[in-house]
Amino acid sequence: MSSLPQSYQMAHTFLKRAVQLVAVYGLGMVVAGEQLAIPIFDAFGFGPSSRGLNRTGTDYVVFAFGVLGSVLVGWMSLIGSMVELAGAENDASIRAKARRSLIMSTGIWFLFDTTFSLGKGEVTHAMFNIPFATLLGGPLYVMHKNDTVDKNKSI
Repeated sequence: MSSLPQSYQMAHTFLKRAVQLVAVYGLGMVVAGEQLAIPIFDAFGFGPSSRGLNRTGTDYVVFAFGVLGSVLVGWMSLIGSMVELAGAENDASIRAKARRSLIMSTGIWFLFDTTFSLGKGEVTHAMFNIPFATLLGGPLYVMHKNDTVDKNKSI
């Protein structure tokens, strides 16, 4: 039986599944970027078809999707390891450090990617970041608020 509160355990499990889902999505961008990413990104208005690119331009964008997918798989592998540490039952210090690292990593990505997107006039791309940040940030917040040791500490 776990010594961590049930809400912490549920958020931790959700976070693990979310990281796995994003890694699978990234892998999909690598192996089937044209079939997977283009329809999704076109629907949001920042894919190659919505820009009227020719075949050469679309091929280059598909290459970029593959690179992005590779980065996502690598980042989610690292985040997945940190998520495991955030569930360490017998070491509150490790849990707290892992959560802080996850929050910092996600926060820095969100700040830079969203700022860059807005600076380039890509509002829909910036908005696309919100669900991703929520997917990771929501469980981290619940875990922080429900850790038995960190009840009175700030992030």
